[in-house]
Amino acid sequence: METGRSETRDLLLLSGGIESSALLAQRHAAGDPLRAVWVDYGQRNAEREWAAVEHLAAAYGCTPIPLDLQSLRAAFTRRNDWVGHVPLPQRNLLVLALAINVAEHHGDRRILLALNREDQGHGPGSQAGFVQQVSALAATLVPGLQVEAPLIDQSKAEIIAATDPLGLDWRLTWSCLLAQSRQCGRCPQCQARRAAFAAAGIPDPTDYRELPR
Repeated sequence: METGRSETRDLLLLSGGIESSALLAQRHAAGDPLRAVWVDYGQRNAEREWAAVEHLAAAYGCTPIPLDLQSLRAAFTRRNDWVGHVPLPQRNLLVLALAINVAEHHGDRRILLALNREDQGHGPGSQAGFVQQVSALAATLVPGLQVEAPLIDQSKAEIIAATDPLGLDWRLTWSCLLAQSRQCGRCPQCQARRAAFAAAGIPDPTDYRELPR
């Protein structure tokens, strides 16, 4: 059981997707104590993400901390631009600002963000330079605190290939942008998931609702 400030941990931003789940499994295998944080920013698949996070956290022995940013998204997104799966604008900046506070409260030493190499095309907030700048700011605000993205130089396929031998049950993870009972198999995230397993040469165990013909 977690005991707050009595033990220094790494704070992992856990979404239930491939990368953050892989990082959870990797750090668990290395014996590093973790604290997990999940963020609800009003994404369409929030319920499915949270279910994945709860199952993964139970499997790896950590209790996830949910943070609710739904009201922020409502304030920062124009209603005519509202799409259920579009991320909160500058999501990583907002999430990391809150994560710095959580880490300070619990006395954690590092915040782990599960970006991969392919994410860097999604804007400045997903690039290595941004992580370095936020880490420098975190250390200014909370001396000794670091923000790291350990997987940022790896592709999704490379992350799957490196993590699969650790026994991570990929069926517990969730990538789909939709909120259906099964991952759709057709949305951009499902397509990237399927392509990554294929590129890694590892059978994809996901029960997709449908696949493109």
